[in-house]
Amino acid sequence: MKKTLVLFGKILKSNLVKNMYPYKLTFAVTYKCNSKCKTCGIWKKKSENELSINEVDKIFSKYNDFSWVDITGGEIFLRRDIVEIVKIIIQKCKNLYVLHFPTNGLLPEIIVEKTKQILRLNPKKLIVSVSLDGPREVNDKIRGVPGSFEKAVQTFSEIKKIKNRKLSVFFGFTLSRYNIGYFDKMVEEVKKTLPWIKYNDFHMNIMHGSTHYYHNKTVEFPAKRVISEVKGFMEKRKLVLNPVSYIEKIYLKLIKKYLITKKTPLPCKALSVSCFIDPYGFVYPCSIMDEKAGSLRDNSYDLKKIFNSEKSKEIIKKIRRGQCPMCWTPCEAYQTILGNLTRL
Repeated sequence: MKKTLVLFGKILKSNLVKNMYPYKLTFAVTYKCNSKCKTCGIWKKKSENELSINEVDKIFSKYNDFSWVDITGGEIFLRRDIVEIVKIIIQKCKNLYVLHFPTNGLLPEIIVEKTKQILRLNPKKLIVSVSLDGPREVNDKIRGVPGSFEKAVQTFSEIKKIKNRKLSVFFGFTLSRYNIGYFDKMVEEVKKTLPWIKYNDFHMNIMHGSTHYYHNKTVEFPAKRVISEVKGFMEKRKLVLNPVSYIEKIYLKLIKKYLITKKTPLPCKALSVSCFIDPYGFVYPCSIMDEKAGSLRDNSYDLKKIFNSEKSKEIIKKIRRGQCPMCWTPCEAYQTILGNLTRL
């Protein structure tokens, strides 16, 4: 109950004050990846000198006020010490309410076993999203690895079998020009293996470009087709009364406004309620804006020192003036929605 109340308090504060320390972190622990996606260029990076387990410990020993942590990559399970990293985060962040990580599902046995190990660390809430971007042929073409569809479905199925009330697992679908019009066909193909699957077992987001993170170019969408696809998805999902479903519904609803205006639909909260740390310890306001707030290695692994810096203050002012790339990716949108409840 305490962790729930602490998170609720931070969300409320983010609606009332302009300046606060981030309670939400997106932490890219590696850029190594065994997929070769058309929608993302992370796998092309030569990722070296990534933060060590000792450095990770120093970071969370000095700043442990995160209630919400997304651990991402690359493929996080290519780090052999991923369970140790999660252990540090759970032990240091005493008010951690939700831990989330995505996976491409290409290593089913390792992913399932390490997910079980993470659950034994007793997180308050663990959400796992397994990437799936279309029916078999489309998905494997986008992801650049034959058999990706089959392994992703296997990984999802095996994680779903884990009996733990703290665990939720979903398929994560990234809508791009490569898979518009294929969502329903994907669901039907998954049903051939998992007859019980429902639309509520899928999360949808739209592809983004980011030079420092995704290592790709600016994304252009056929807006009308994307809006239609998102609308169809929303209509097929059942109404579920829980916070995650509420936030996702608002996120999906505002995609239309984002694509029409090409502007973030709500005042962005990046670097004031959330931040992004890359595998080398560089702190960014988010996964999209390519402007470093500082280096943890150059600042004694002290996040608060970076948050209090003139550089961070300058970046926050730029974001508030709309001088940023303008995005609507869930990594940044969800906490922005929660920080603008009076505008919904």
